[in-house]
Amino acid sequence: MNLNVKTAYHTLERYQVVDIREPEEWADGVLPGALRLPLSKLASLAPLYLERDQPVLLYCKSGNRSQEGLRALQSLGHPKVWQLEGGIKAWCEAGIPCASPV
Repeated sequence: MNLNVKTAYHTLERYQVVDIREPEEWADGVLPGALRLPLSKLASLAPLYLERDQPVLLYCKSGNRSQEGLRALQSLGHPKVWQLEGGIKAWCEAGIPCASPV
């Protein structure tokens, strides 16, 4: 399911927020509180870091990879998975601040 950036911004605390971009992309900024689990390792890392019964919000740069991540998590038994429409690009274009990738 898709979640637009304004709704995501106002409800972010409800989700396990997951940045599925690759490490070299994180320097551009991340969503506040986001876990960084690259798509290339999502299937192996998700069981270690994500609670299946908690909602998950995935994002990537523009929204394409998060669709793939959504399907991967659903196949692992996560029933409540959303993706950020337009990715972090849409987030920034909406003027919503990003966190520094510490």
